[in-house]
Amino acid sequence: MTEPNDQPLTDNQNEKIIDSLRVEIASLKSQMKKKDDRIASLDVMLNTLMGSHNAEVRAYEDLKDKLEDMFEMLREWVPHDDILDHLKSKDNNRLW
Repeated sequence: MTEPNDQPLTDNQNEKIIDSLRVEIASLKSQMKKKDDRIASLDVMLNTLMGSHNAEVRAYEDLKDKLEDMFEMLREWVPHDDILDHLKSKDNNRLW
């Protein structure tokens, strides 16, 4: 570790240090701005992705509900224990 320098700085040295600190502060501000912009961009992407995902989940749930409703209607119409077997047999009969 170096020992502290007790000698006062000249005006020129003070000015150079102040300028150096200003440049460093400006650089740090720029880096923070870039990171803030990147965070904002990622936040928008995440929100878009979540919105899309939520829409897909809702669409899936709607389709699932419609399919369950259709199966319920088929159960009422078809006096058969296994609707899928009945539909397969109907489909096979169409081929002949």
